[in-house]
This record gives sequence, structure tokens and C-alpha cells, in this order.
Amino acid sequence: QTIESHAPYYNYTGNIVLPVGDKRKYRLFRLPNNIRVVCISDPDVKQSAVSLAVNVGSSADPSEFQGMAHALEHLLFMGTAKYPDARDFETYLTSHGGYTNASTTSTITYYRFAVNNRGLAGALDRFAQFFIAPLLDANCVARELNAIESEFRSNVQNDAQRRSHIMRATCCSGHPYSQFMGGNYASLQTSAEQMGVQLRDRMAEFFAAHYSADVMNLVIVGGSQDGATLDELVEWSVNMFSPVMNRNVVRMAIPSHPLCEQKLGTMVRYQTLGNAHDITLTFALPHTSHLYCSAPEQYVKDLLAYGGLGSLQACLKQLGWIASMSVNSSPPNINSPRLLKIKFSATPAGFMQYDKLVAYVFAYLRAIRAQGVQEWYFRELQAMTQMSFFYGEPMYPITVAVNIACQMCNVYLRPEHVVSGTQLLYEFDRDQIEAILALLNPENYRLFLGAREFPDSACLPEVDSHFGVRFGEAKLPSELTSEAELSLVMLDCADQLYFPEPNKYITQHIATTEPNNTALDCDVQQAPLLLERNRQFELWTRQFSHGALPRGSISMFVETMAVHTTSRGQVLGELLVRVLNDRLAKELYAAEMAGIKHKLLFSEHRLCISVIGVQEKMALVLLEILNELRNLVVTNDEFTLHLDQARRVAEYMQISSPRLQASWQQYYLRATPRWHHMDWAAELNNVAAADLQEFVSEAFSQVYVAMLVVGQVSDREAMCILDQSLAALAPHSPIPSVLYSQVRAVSICPGTYVQRIITDNAANSDNSINCTIYTPTPTRGTGDYRSKAMLSLIAHIMAIPFFDQLRTQEQLGYMVNCSWITNNSGGASGLQLCIQGSSNPEYMCLRVEKFLVDFTPRLESMSECEFQANIAARVTANLELPRKIVKATNQVWQKIQDGNYDFEYTGELNAQLESLTRADMLEFWHTYVNPLCASAEMTRVVVQVWSAGAADLAPGMRSAEVMAEYPLPTIALHLCLTQIGADELLLSDVGRFVATSGMPSDPNLDSGVEIDADGPRLTVAEYQRRLAALYKAVVLETAAAEQMLGKPSAEVERICALIADDQAQLCTALQMALESDQFTSSLLTSQPAILCGHKTATTLMQTFSGAWIISDYLAFKREQPLCAPAIPVIQLQAKYSSRPSIL
Repeated sequence: QTIESHAPYYNYTGNIVLPVGDKRKYRLFRLPNNIRVVCISDPDVKQSAVSLAVNVGSSADPSEFQGMAHALEHLLFMGTAKYPDARDFETYLTSHGGYTNASTTSTITYYRFAVNNRGLAGALDRFAQFFIAPLLDANCVARELNAIESEFRSNVQNDAQRRSHIMRATCCSGHPYSQFMGGNYASLQTSAEQMGVQLRDRMAEFFAAHYSADVMNLVIVGGSQDGATLDELVEWSVNMFSPVMNRNVVRMAIPSHPLCEQKLGTMVRYQTLGNAHDITLTFALPHTSHLYCSAPEQYVKDLLAYGGLGSLQACLKQLGWIASMSVNSSPPNINSPRLLKIKFSATPAGFMQYDKLVAYVFAYLRAIRAQGVQEWYFRELQAMTQMSFFYGEPMYPITVAVNIACQMCNVYLRPEHVVSGTQLLYEFDRDQIEAILALLNPENYRLFLGAREFPDSACLPEVDSHFGVRFGEAKLPSELTSEAELSLVMLDCADQLYFPEPNKYITQHIATTEPNNTALDCDVQQAPLLLERNRQFELWTRQFSHGALPRGSISMFVETMAVHTTSRGQVLGELLVRVLNDRLAKELYAAEMAGIKHKLLFSEHRLCISVIGVQEKMALVLLEILNELRNLVVTNDEFTLHLDQARRVAEYMQISSPRLQASWQQYYLRATPRWHHMDWAAELNNVAAADLQEFVSEAFSQVYVAMLVVGQVSDREAMCILDQSLAALAPHSPIPSVLYSQVRAVSICPGTYVQRIITDNAANSDNSINCTIYTPTPTRGTGDYRSKAMLSLIAHIMAIPFFDQLRTQEQLGYMVNCSWITNNSGGASGLQLCIQGSSNPEYMCLRVEKFLVDFTPRLESMSECEFQANIAARVTANLELPRKIVKATNQVWQKIQDGNYDFEYTGELNAQLESLTRADMLEFWHTYVNPLCASAEMTRVVVQVWSAGAADLAPGMRSAEVMAEYPLPTIALHLCLTQIGADELLLSDVGRFVATSGMPSDPNLDSGVEIDADGPRLTVAEYQRRLAALYKAVVLETAAAEQMLGKPSAEVERICALIADDQAQLCTALQMALESDQFTSSLLTSQPAILCGHKTATTLMQTFSGAWIISDYLAFKREQPLCAPAIPVIQLQAKYSSRPSIL
């Protein structure tokens, strides 16, 4: 029984397998209604987390309503009987520093949220009601269906999603796995309309049939510092979740296999959007969830994915046939037969020889089988899983909650394994491993080939009804299904493929390591220690201790002037990293397997290297990287391979999601020199292998090195790592101070700027905007903490209302986000508002501005109590302790890279937050954010990304002159009209309609007129009627002029009905166009923006309303002043007087 209410529950009294030295307290129990619960009390966290997993997913969708499980996941958040407001939960979470989300897989739907410790009880009560008495409000169904449709349209543009869909859709017809997983408007609402039923009623039936307590698993991770005890967590879970109804649902089991006999031995070709070449082998495996203790599948997957010497991956890369390879199983956590997939990202040469590549796969499998199942290899894998679980870093609460809740859906999971789950390998089973290996044969797979173009287009005769993917299915040729016929090729490569060697990177000190039960030895405000600093290098350390096994990190950058000034240098740096990563993959794959991760990248003018993992081995990995770098000899073949891959990456960036393209463009605009991906893509045609070899030889002759070592390291150990690194690099001299330069932030002059981009992806139907509102450029050498505190607070307060209004209410798009950004190059910070959806970009801009106008009264009416709660939520979130070495590293490494060394950032930011008043916030809002104020200090940069389809609907919008001639509301209204098919109305027609709209000279007080404080005026409905009449007249006039039949009358009437729809975006656009003179924003009206006399006016065109149009981002940056280079905000004093340079 619970202590306070004496409510009953069934407690598990056995032992639970836990990490060594785990300070958290656990309790596993079952509620009277059969919900299984794990409560965890953590003394170190300031943010609690909860996840509830329901053992039902898209595989349970009715065939006539595909996407039902996903739609219900969306709708469940929209109010309950106890808390009917659809926004109540998210509003509560926002005021308590939290967030929420949910996901639907084929067999599991899991919900989760995070909240500060003090807000857990209230959030948990609201969360429980979703599963007790959800409203499933019919008024919310349409909105969430639009959100699902937007999500679907976004997925349609993603090649990974398209591939996944085709793999499911071409499985055995009628199998649950073959269904349309996410759904869209047509598969749900249109289907309901055709059947004459209410979709909301069917969703309620689905909830009643599948959302039962006996298929639910609940995990609560609560912080005990300023939150609840373990007993209190149990009390809450029992009292709040026991009312969930137990419907005695039988867990869904799928005995048949999605790859039936007719589908094995087949090949599916499908068309991609990007210039990719994908080859995937999919093998049919039996149900293995009950074998999680021995995990025979894991043994096989690790062998297949191995990338070291003698591996399949290394061999195929050596041949120049693949760029990368992955091995995975799907669907996860399902009580049904499984699929094992081996996926290759192939080169054009490899794709053309896919048959030989497949033969190499089976040759490798034959080599593995010939070697026999090796118990030592299993024990090695077992040791690595033990190191990760027993001695690994603690996971974040939200990750813990989700992982445990989902793995509890495996009905075979023993209670003692509720935390460890499939993270451990418990027992060796040779027979089961041999059984899995035996199934990986030429008669038990199907082949998928994905490319943008095929030599014979006739091989793609079919078009998928949901994603519109062209594909074709045929029988595999006999030479790819017969081991006898494959043998000839397999013999040729037999000596190249062999079993892995023992892993030298596995630490030998696990068993003797004493648990560290002390508190975190590193908090968010702990500054690193500067050991040494001179013209050649700087060396920092930061102590961090958490977990039983010492872990550490080494971060370093090598400053080189060979990259900084031109896009050519950036291209050579990128190619160097690609070649290096490929070379290191063979040797360091074993290190990756042993938990020692490394990363290389060229960030502007620096080669950045990071190594994170077991402290004992990390210096060894770093030296491997540096030695490979300085001894690198580039061959023509590998250069050609990586040059081709770089071209494909640049091409794919051009057709990537509009949201990403808008974000990248803002990034390019903020600093210089910073090169657009298309600039360095153009340079790819001008470089050769000899250029890269020369670059390697010269780039590191003059360098400056910065290094940060984090972990339980002594000063002497850190100095030794630095000395070894410098010896490996062997530079000739430091960078002369006169040549040293930095990336400089652009100090954008006040005003409004608009850049418009048209995406190259013809299949994309989404548009996007990224509106960034900047604060003034900070004074050099200061942290600008007050502006950052204001922005973080406003973004926190705005995030949920912004999402709710523009995504949930107005359905502008599926991706709607409000956040704040800092400029790491010393420039201004900003508030960033992003949207991606089918609405046209001009309309999106106007709705963002309208939101900001309408949000002002909410801020002005905010109570002091609510204001202080939001302050407290931000402060608490900032103080969350680093639980992983990577966060402890990044907290200070970014400050070293920026050159400001602002290690007191968190403390200063929180001090500013705690000093803010409501009056301060409102003053800041009206000065920099509120569009109605039109402050001389207001700076906004808007990047619009137009889909090719939207641009084609209104070809005039490709011209910047259009924005100079017409107000934005008029343009937005015209675009809305073209989107519904009223393309006969020209922009000039719409402009005249808006300009001449007004009251008739003798108004009659009828249904088309209303009276307000200013007297009689036409209603919006009357304007809609007049606009529809104008459209009809233009259609007739156009048909007569062109002597054609014109548009069918039914189509004209359909468009007129859409014009008259008072719930459509067109109606809102019409209202904005008619009322635009009520606003003074430089985007919303014809009032000129305040230009401040800067010289941009000499080269940039202005819109009708005075905003500047950016047509050349490099010219724009040249004409803006630059911020001064960053300087330290603290005095840099090394612990040791600098030793003589190793040189």
C-alpha cells in the first residue's frame, strides 16, 4: 500500500540489474489495473521526466483508416474531461520549464514529457487524464489532420522516408507491416467521408479497443533534490493512473512474415529525389524477442557492420563501390517476425556492379560461417555492453524513461532486466547464432535498388499511391539467388574477407575499478584551468568525475591560414576530412566499438578534432588520427571517390528541406568569411588530387593549437598529450600575429531585410521562412548577458503559444518553432521564428507579424506570479548538471573556440534573469520585437524559401520588382488565390481590388454591411462575394479574349466556394489586405522602414513598404559593418609559465 492514501499495488521484491554505483533508487510494481510502473528517484537531476508506452502502433490501423494510431497520438493531447483546454498541458509545462512529445511506431505508441522537479505532480495528473478521459474533441480533429498532412508532405521530400515506405508497401499484400504507417488527410478524413462515417467516432472506437491499462508501461524519473521522494512518486502514480481502464486487450501478435515466399527472391527498383545510389538487402528472420538474453541477432549484426581490416565494409570501400554501410533490424520491439537489413550508400561504380556487390556480401557471410561461431568474439561484445551499461555515463531522465517504457513492451522481458533490457548480452547460445547465420542465404532475401535515374525507365512501371514514388518489382536473376552461381565471384574475394582480430581498445580495468559514489565533480559554472599558453598553443583542463569507469575527452583545434580566406581552402579542408575519416575507419572502428568516439571537421579556418570515451585509451586514438594526418598520401582513386561524394552532398543540400535551407542562409549572413555551400560546390570543379596533397603538406606548417582535456587527469598527463600531439603535427612555426585573423560577425544595420530563395527540388511542395529579430551588436569584451537573458525568457514564454497559434490553430505548417540564438563570432543575439508548410512565404511572414502584434497584450497582462515562474523555470534549466562527458566538454570548449573565454556565462545569465522585471521585459519587447513600435533599433532578417511549384504558380514573384511595387498583404492575397487555382486573377487585378475597396456611396444596412464605432462598413463576407464576382468576370473576359471555352463552370464554382470559405487562409489573407493600413510594421504596410542612412541603399532594392531585398548575400555582407574580433572577457593567466616550445 502507498504510505499516504493506503492505495494498493503489487510490488516486485526481487533484485534489479543496475549500473555499478548507481545512486538512483528504483521501484518496479504493477497497479491493480495491470499497468506496469517503474519509479526512479534521482538525487542529481533538476528536471524530471515521464514516459508511457502503449503496446499498439500503426500495425493495428484498420485497413480503411491507415494512419489511425498516429492520428490518435496527435489528438490525445487536445484536452481531457478534467482539463478541457486543449492547450492546458503544454501551457503548464512551459511555466515549469518543460516540454512534451509523442511518437508512433509499428507496434508501440509512446508519450513523454519533461518538467522541473517542482512541477512534476501537476504535470503527471494532467498526463494521466489523457489515458483516462480524453475529450477527442471533434473540433480538434480537422486541425490535427492538417498537421498530419503537413508532416506527410514533409516526409514525401525525404529519401529515407520514401525508401522506408516502399520497403513496407511492397511487402506481402494485406500484412500489417505493409500499411501506410503515418497516414495523411486522404487515408483518414477522405476515407471517412467516402464511407459516410465520422472520423472522430472511429478514433474513439480505436482508443476503446486498444488503449487498455494491461498494455501500458509507465516510467517516472523524479529528482529528489527539490522534488519528490521515491515513496511520493509511487503515491502519485498509483493514485493518478489506477483509474485507467483495463479492457483486457490481447496483445497484438503477427505470426506471418511480411516477406512471404512470393516476395523472397525479388528485386525492387525505386526512384530517389537526390542523386543517391542505395543498395539494400533485406533478410527474413523469425521472431527473436524471446531470445534477448543471448541476442543471436546482435552477434551477426555486429559482424556484418564491422568496419576494420578484412571486413566487408573495408573491402567494398577499397574497391570504391560504397561510401558507407549500415546494418539494422526492423521493426523494433515487435512480437512478430523480423527483418534484417544491410544498406549500402553506393558509388555510381558500385551501383552499376550491384550484382558483384551482392556476391561480396554472401562471400563475407560464407567466411563468417566457415570460421564458426566464436565464443571469444561474443565475450568481447558482452564485455563492451557491460562496460557501457555497468560503467557508462548516466543517461538523461527523458532517455531513461522512454527506453525503459518501450523495452517493457517486450512481454518476454524478465522483471530483473527491466532497466538493463537489451543493453546487455546475458548468455552465449551457439545454436541460436548458427540458426540466424544459416538464414542469411541467397534464397532468403530481397534486394532494393534506389537511384534517381535508371538506364531503362521501363523498369519503374508503377507509382506508389501515397508517396508518389516510381518503382518496379521483378524476380531476382538466378545468379543472385543461387549459392552455386555466386561461388565464382565469392572465390575471387575470399582472401580479402576474414574474421575480425581481438579488439585492443577494450579497457582491461573494468573489473578492478572501484565505484565512484561521490556527487558530480563538475558543475555548470566550474571554469576550466589554463595550464599553459604561448604563441604556439594553449592547454586547458577540466576535472570531471561521474561513474565507475574514468571517462574523458580531448578537444583540440589546429588553426591554419590555408583555409580561412577562400572557398577553395574550405573545399580542400572538407576533402581532407573525408579522406582522413575513410582512412581512419579501418583502424579506429574497433575503438568506436569499445566506446571511444572521434570526430573530425573543418570549421571555417580550423581543423577540429575530438576524442571522447574511456580515459585510458583516448590519447592513443588521438595520436592515431594525427599520425595519419601528417603521413597522408592521397591517391587519385580515393580523391575521385570523395570528390564525387562531396558533389552529391552539395547537390543534396540544394534539395534538402526548405526549413534547413532557410536556417543555413541565415547562418551564412551572420558572419564573414563564411561560404555558402553552392560557392564551395563550384570550387569542386577546380581541384585535383595534387592540390589536396599540396594542401596537406603546407596547411599545417604554421599553426596555432588549442587543447582541452576533460576527465580525471593530472597536469602532467595533459601536458604529455599536448607534447605528443605537437610532435605528431610537426609544424615549422607558429602563425605570425600579423597574419592571424578570425571569423567576424556582421553587424547588420537596423531595418528589415528579405532574401528569397527558390528551391531546386521540383517534387517539394513546402515553403519556409526564417525570421530572425536581432538585438544591437554587443560591446566588445562583454558577455551581453542582459540581451541574452531577455531573449531566452521571451523565447521560453512564446514557444508554446507560437506553436499553438500558427501550427495548431492556423495550420501554417507542421514545423513551427520559436527559439533564440547567439552569434558565436561576437555578433548580436536574436529571436528566431521558423515555419515550414504549404502556405506561401508572404502569408507566413504576415501571420508571424500578426502573432507578434497579438502577443503583446498577453505579455502586458502577465501577472507577477506567472512572470516569476517563467524566470525560475529558465534559471533551473540553466543549472542542470552535466551528466555526460560530452556536455561537460562542450560547455567550456565553445567558449575557448569563440575566443571570449566566457566561462562564467551561466552564472551571469542567471543573475541577469533573476534581476529582470516585467517592466524590463516589456521595454525590451517594444524596442526590438513588437512590429507596431517600428523602433529605429529594430533589426530583422527574413529568409524565404519558395518551392518550385509555388514560384511557378506566380512567376512574377521571381522578380524583386514585384515587392517594390505592391504591399506585402496584397502579394500574399494574390498568392493565396493562385494556390486555389484562381490564376486568371493577376497581381494587378488584386492590387486594384484592394486599393478601391470601400463603402458604397449610399450604403444599405443589409447582410453585407455591419456597424461599428467608426460607422457602417462592408463585412468580410461581402468582400469575399465581390472578390468571387471579380474572379468570375475575369475568367469570362479571359476566355472571350483568347476565343477559348475557358475553365469548366464546375471548376469556377469550386474556386468561388473556396474564396467564400470563412475558415480558409484566403479569408485571413483578404482581411489582412483590407486592414493593412492599421499597422505600422515595415512588412505589413506601406510605411517606409527607418533606414538609418546606411549605404545598403546604393545596391539593394526596397520593397513597397521599405524593407531591403537581399539578392546577393556576399554583396550584402560587404556593405554591412563588421563586429570587432572577440576578445577574452576574463584575464588569461596560465598556471605554469610557458615551457619552451617543442619546436
